[in-house]
Amino acid sequence: MSKLDIDQARYESIASAGAGFAFLFCFGLTWIACAIASYFVSVEIAAWIYILQAVVAAPAALALQRALRYPKASPDNPLWPLAIQLFLVQAVAFPAYILALDIAPAYTPVVFAALLGAHFLPYQWLHRTRVYGVLAVVVSVGAYVVAIVAGTLSVHYTGFFVGAALLVASVFVRAHAKRVVAVGAP
Repeated sequence: MSKLDIDQARYESIASAGAGFAFLFCFGLTWIACAIASYFVSVEIAAWIYILQAVVAAPAALALQRALRYPKASPDNPLWPLAIQLFLVQAVAFPAYILALDIAPAYTPVVFAALLGAHFLPYQWLHRTRVYGVLAVVVSVGAYVVAIVAGTLSVHYTGFFVGAALLVASVFVRAHAKRVVAVGAP
C-alpha cells in the first residue's frame, strides 16, 4: 500500500466520521448524564452506569453521523479494521473496571477515564489532528487530579469533567474535519 493509498484511506475516515465528532459529542453527553445519575443511585450502581454508557452513546453516535449525512466510507477501506479495534480497545480493559468496582467503586469512573484517554492516542494519527493527543492527556490526567482533589466524590465530578472535555474536543474535531473535507482528498 502506498503513502497515497494510506492518505486517501485516512481522508475517507475523517470525512465519513467527521473525525469522530459524533462519538465525542454523544459520549460527552452520556458522561454528564452518568454524573447526574450518580447523585440519585448508590455508588455501585453509578459505577455500572458509567461502565455501560456505551449501550446508549454508541448507537446515538452512529445515528448522529447518519443525521449529519456524512458520506459513507468504502467497505474496503484498509483502515476500518484499525478504527474498529481502536474503538473496542476499552472492552479489553473490562477486568480493570470490574477490579475498581470491587475494590473502590467511587473510583471506577476515574479508571474508565484513564483508559478512555489512552485509547484516544492513536486517533491523533488516524484523524490527523492533535486534538486527540491533547484529549488523551487531559482526560487521563485530569480524572486523576479530580480523584485526588475530590476523593470519593469523584464518582460525580469525573463524569462532569470528562463529559465537558469530550464536548469541547468535539467542537475542535468537527472544525478540523470540515477543513479537511473542504481541501479535499490527497
